[in-house]
Amino acid sequence: MGPRQRGQERVPVTGTGAAGPVRLVAGGLPNIDDLSFLTPRSDVVFAAQNGSSSQNGPDRVVVIYPDGTYKPVLTSADGLASPSATPVRGDRLYITDGGVPEPHDAKLQTARINFAALHANAAH
Repeated sequence: MGPRQRGQERVPVTGTGAAGPVRLVAGGLPNIDDLSFLTPRSDVVFAAQNGSSSQNGPDRVVVIYPDGTYKPVLTSADGLASPSATPVRGDRLYITDGGVPEPHDAKLQTARINFAALHANAAH
């Protein structure tokens, strides 16, 4: 193994090789169905909140920053109805949408990621 680089470890490892304590990054986000990192080396996360299936909460995709702050980037106003996955490929975010509420319109949607805007709005 090469030298360790900042940001590679997600869960600390103790001296005995066991996993250390897990750190809560963000709370107060019900019904997270899936998440994806912005890039393989990023601590910025896209998370799908699927409120339709439980009738409890919003249908939206939020971006979560390492300091725990978050903001919605796509909502039901953008056509989301029970988003369930948020894979990232290059500068594209793909959203699988289960279409749970009527008219049951399941679909795959995509959005271009504005990296500059995401990083500019991150708390430092």
